Amino acid sequence: MKPYQYLEHTADMGLKVFGEDLTALLTNAAQGLFETIAVVDTIDETASVQIHVTAESVEELFVAWLDELNFRHETEAIFFKRAHISHCSETAVSAEIYGEPANFDKHEVYTEIKSVTYHQLQVVQNADGRWFAQVIFDL
Repeated sequence: MKPYQYLEHTADMGLKVFGEDLTALLTNAAQGLFETIAVVDTIDETASVQIHVTAESVEELFVAWLDELNFRHETEAIFFKRAHISHCSETAVSAEIYGEPANFDKHEVYTEIKSVTYHQLQVVQNADGRWFAQVIFDL
């Protein structure tokens, strides 16, 4: 079972994401984003990008993290396959993301994400310590 589920939403798309801890939640959310954009099996790990994001709250961090991943994909023309988080707190995350430059002859593309929204956003730590998040993407 995947650590995220697609969420049906009028004209947009969303994810419900699960994680044993905050690091796993952010990693799984990144994977969901990558797999929403393209078929990750068509992407090799020939390039990497360092990312550091800070925010005032865990909700803002969650959105800023996904927004930065999407921004890097769009501006650097790289399809990403995997994220490795080296540091994570409720207000900061540092990671290296792996992928390769866009090659439309090679990569199978699903969709373009215009933005990560705050609409129906949830980021919650359950009583058992596990995390849950819900996010909607503007397509």
